[in-house]
Amino acid sequence: MSWKVANITPIFKKGDRKDPSNYRPVSLTSVVSKILEKIIRDGVVEHLHKNNLLSKNQFGFVKHRSTKIQMMLVMDKWTKLLHQGTAVDIVYLDFTKAFDKVSHSHLLHKLNSVGKIKLY
Repeated sequence: MSWKVANITPIFKKGDRKDPSNYRPVSLTSVVSKILEKIIRDGVVEHLHKNNLLSKNQFGFVKHRSTKIQMMLVMDKWTKLLHQGTAVDIVYLDFTKAFDKVSHSHLLHKLNSVGKIKLY
């Protein structure tokens, strides 16, 4: 099936251009494939909303809840706490490569075990 075929092209991230680890693979797929991905994504998002599976703290990839809004809200909260004399500890985590290392089979198994997806 040609709609499943993708051309993989390396996209430069940062650092030394001669180091292969500074590139991420991007799949260039057909229009049919992109439409199918959108239909699936919309179905998953609808399921998450309908079943209240998204945290109120989830901002990225949620309609009308950007990470910019989240940052403004959290900065406002921190500022109020600091003005009250409360100590504020902040931990920053970098998940830049986290999803490059996710095992799809383990992810599907986990989703299946919590009843969020049925494996056939």
